[in-house]
Amino acid sequence: MKKELRQRALAVRNALEKRKEKSRQIAAHILESAAYQNTERIFAFVSMGSEVETEEIIRQAWQDGKAVAVPKTEKQREMHFYEIRSLAELSEGRFGVREPKGGAVCVPKEGDLLLVPGLLFDGKKNRLGYGGGYYDTYFAKHKEGKRIGLAFAAQRFAEELPTEETDVPLDAVITENGWEE
Repeated sequence: MKKELRQRALAVRNALEKRKEKSRQIAAHILESAAYQNTERIFAFVSMGSEVETEEIIRQAWQDGKAVAVPKTEKQREMHFYEIRSLAELSEGRFGVREPKGGAVCVPKEGDLLLVPGLLFDGKKNRLGYGGGYYDTYFAKHKEGKRIGLAFAAQRFAEELPTEETDVPLDAVITENGWEE
């Protein structure tokens, strides 16, 4: 069932119109929020394909004097976040995702924002990712920070998503329509 949901969700997201405009609206909701204003560090993903674009958020965080960390996947579903100071510090890694070449590992603490990709999000803030389990494994070990899913409204799932015991719900989801906490 999850595989079928992933395929349908990806097809819907790939066909979505005005992705750039909607990504800008999502970025504005984040950048105008108290959660963003009050944090010193952003743990962001580097968008790829038809995902919500994150470069504007990353660049603005730097302009605002915030530290930015992005993920790098390792073996055994391990993922670590590394602080970067420029997008030039990224190179293509596993799965075709731009990842940091190295640097200092960052661990989230209270007050940090963790921006999370996904394919579908339900009303209970469960997320259906790409199936690797990297984020859930990471969240099981690192419970600090506010986990926020970035999604287009078309990625909201009306029913409850099928979940496993290892799935970790998010604290909020942001679409072009605003915050859902």
